[in-house]
Amino acid sequence: MLSGSVQIVNQKAGAVAAVASRKPTLARRAAARKAASVSVNRSAPVFKRERSVRVNAGNDELKSKAQDLLTTAADKWEETEDKPTVVTLALAGLVTLIVTSSLLGALDKVPFLGGILELVGIGYSAYFAYNNLLFTPDREELTKKVDDIKSKIL
Repeated sequence: MLSGSVQIVNQKAGAVAAVASRKPTLARRAAARKAASVSVNRSAPVFKRERSVRVNAGNDELKSKAQDLLTTAADKWEETEDKPTVVTLALAGLVTLIVTSSLLGALDKVPFLGGILELVGIGYSAYFAYNNLLFTPDREELTKKVDDIKSKIL
């Protein structure tokens, strides 16, 4: 009984050794095929057409808008009397943005919570569309609210 199990173990060991001895051979064959394909590709002529497109139409507009924004920001900064408060508020906003981003990232890793929050968002979007966008009087009221807010901001 013992000699039978030893014989089976020897057969398995021989099979494993045979497979292990074939792996380098297969690797060499694959490397040879790859080298042959690379050498064939290198000997083939390569035709490349390089195209470059230069667009200058919007470039001047973009520069002028950027310059206008910078001058407006500089003028507003000069008009500001309480500069430390503005800097503190800007830094607080940045910290709040970073904390919120990391919190949402952590919530997204909780199983099923991301899917549930997506369903809540889809449901509320449908509710909002039904209450504000479906009928004409509601749409007109919403556009009036949006215009009022825009006029207050700008």
